Amino acid sequence: MKNNKNFLDNALNLGGGKISREDILKAQKGDTSSLFSSLSAEDRKKVNEALSNKDKLRQVLSGDAAQKLLKLLGGNNNG
Repeated sequence: MKNNKNFLDNALNLGGGKISREDILKAQKGDTSSLFSSLSAEDRKKVNEALSNKDKLRQVLSGDAAQKLLKLLGGNNNG
């Protein structure tokens, strides 16, 4: 429960007020439509391109910035 609260708080802070707690909860359940609608058309295109290309996605997620972001969003796994 604490990790989920950390994730929500961190995601809200990173979202800069453009996304709501409800949007994040929906995304956790697989409904990302609200999150995508908060992006510009250019950013939506970039995200879709990255998600549709396994190699590109793997490359992005293995980068230092992505690893730091995932760690920040995930909070402390110890509880």
